[in-house]
Amino acid sequence: MLKALAPLLCVAVAALLVAPIARAEESAADIARRSRERGALNLIGLRAELKLSSVPKAGPRKEQVLTSTAKRVEGRLHSLARFSQPAGVAGVAVLTVEGAKGEPADISLYLPKLKRVRKVARTQRGQSFMDTDFNYADLGGTGGERDESLRLVGETKVLDRLAYVLRGQAGADSPYGTVMLYVDKETYVPVKAEYTDREGKPFKVYRAQELKKFKDRVVASRSTMENLQTGSSTTLEVLKLEEIQLGDEAFTERALERG
Repeated sequence: MLKALAPLLCVAVAALLVAPIARAEESAADIARRSRERGALNLIGLRAELKLSSVPKAGPRKEQVLTSTAKRVEGRLHSLARFSQPAGVAGVAVLTVEGAKGEPADISLYLPKLKRVRKVARTQRGQSFMDTDFNYADLGGTGGERDESLRLVGETKVLDRLAYVLRGQAGADSPYGTVMLYVDKETYVPVKAEYTDREGKPFKVYRAQELKKFKDRVVASRSTMENLQTGSSTTLEVLKLEEIQLGDEAFTERALERG
């Protein structure tokens, strides 16, 4: 999915001063929408085996393995993730359904120990996702920013590639206050995001560390979410990618229970 606010502000000011203006026909909301559609992994029609590696400021490293895929069903993006390792989380599944315009994503969580599906309430969106530095708000996009608040403030380079720089306010259900979003101009993959908390204090930074091409698309094959208030970080790594075609029924709460 910081010691002072000044570094974040400096990035924004620098982008305003030195970056060229993006194509006039694309608004900040358009760029954000296309970025969410692709996401860091762009998994529509693909299945990825992923590894989450969490490193707390003090304590042992924790690794979890999962598979994830996505499909557009009735015009809304559905994303499915299933955990396989370690044994303590095997069978846990998460279904994220893109919200209607202006609404947050709908998130359903299957817990095999309880043998039932529960909804993740809006008030729980700030909670840690599977004990990582990502939270549930991150599953629905890039932290729950409100499209109507987004402003295109310029362009800069990330990973030696030109990226749009967007700034906006997060929604009421998000744990974040403001969001600075960096979107790769060529692929619309989100390559960086800087977040403040609800009090305006620098909170977390997401960085794509490596982009790779898989057939006709580009994915963030390695990325990190860093919590600069706690000193912890979580790395998301793509272990394997393959093409897959699943029916709409695979992206339902009933399918979560079937495994």
